[in-house]
Amino acid sequence: MQESTVKISYSTAAGEYHGSGVIVGDGYFVVTNAHVVSDALGDVEVAHYQEVGPRVVTYGSIIYVDEFVDLALIRLTAPLGPPVNVSFGTPELGEDLVIGGFPAMGGETLTAITGTVAGFGSDGLTIKFDGEIGQGNSGGPALNTKGQLVGIVTYAMSDESAGNLGMMFSTEAFYYGLAEELVKYTEISSATGTRYGLKAIGIPAYVTKPSEWSLMAGLNYFHIAAPDSSTNSEGQLTDGYKAVGIFVANSFPGESPEAILNRLVTEFGESFQRIPEPAIFTPLGIDECELLKTVNEYSETAFTRRGYVFPGGWFSHAGLYTAFCVGTSNGQKLITFAESPDKNDILHESGLLSKISLTQ
Repeated sequence: MQESTVKISYSTAAGEYHGSGVIVGDGYFVVTNAHVVSDALGDVEVAHYQEVGPRVVTYGSIIYVDEFVDLALIRLTAPLGPPVNVSFGTPELGEDLVIGGFPAMGGETLTAITGTVAGFGSDGLTIKFDGEIGQGNSGGPALNTKGQLVGIVTYAMSDESAGNLGMMFSTEAFYYGLAEELVKYTEISSATGTRYGLKAIGIPAYVTKPSEWSLMAGLNYFHIAAPDSSTNSEGQLTDGYKAVGIFVANSFPGESPEAILNRLVTEFGESFQRIPEPAIFTPLGIDECELLKTVNEYSETAFTRRGYVFPGGWFSHAGLYTAFCVGTSNGQKLITFAESPDKNDILHESGLLSKISLTQ
């Protein structure tokens, strides 16, 4: 909490405003509430309160605001501390949380309060917790007992059956555009498409996106997909559909690449069939691959998955081939994936997996 929580301040004609935020990405970005910075007319002051010594101050520009999910992104002129680690998926009901921020009275002391997960809303997009919060807590982080970010505090609410509750947006809210804004700061255009460095969302790797492809990003997750022109009523994908992506593996200390893949395939259940293919071309740094074919339509949301293998939902149509590969970059376990109705798009040297480059 101490390392990654910051205080955000600015002045208006009506007085001084402040709230909290959390350092994300590569250390040059802070996430807070949209309502914390809604009255700011220019740059804001961002301060880091160290355990020992004076506070460290820099300034930041507001580069993204989403009032729907009440989140904003600030680009710092200088890094203030290490970025927060992000949890995978949604926490469990009753799970213990620690809430950080700078309460309204004075606002010069970083405080941490404890609470528990008291409920969910919007398929896990919002999380209720039973901790008392003040105005200055808005935009602050909610961490689990592993020190991982599970949400951004947004406001307090009154529940007749449960009393006063706090409300936060879970890390799933980052998929609504905020994480995409993070990776746009690293894009480099070339003849083959746009190259993205993914360090800003916590992935030490690069992905090259063809110009007509779409992208989706979350913290620790990124994928690009070819346009799907399917118009049939059953929603089947066309032969032109292709996708490739990468996410941080939710692995255990000392767990082998083979064990990670076995666990992933097991969690999919009987919807997928293993396809023996010893000749998948893989980028440098990849240790182990598994090729699957979807035999039964599969769909699972992040809320039902509850933080197992990867953030976000997973949807797969019958007949689609998917390769999952485990690699290591900068000491971090990563899972790359590629999917297509044609397995040759996955197996060949110039295929989908070639669009991913792990940094070494």
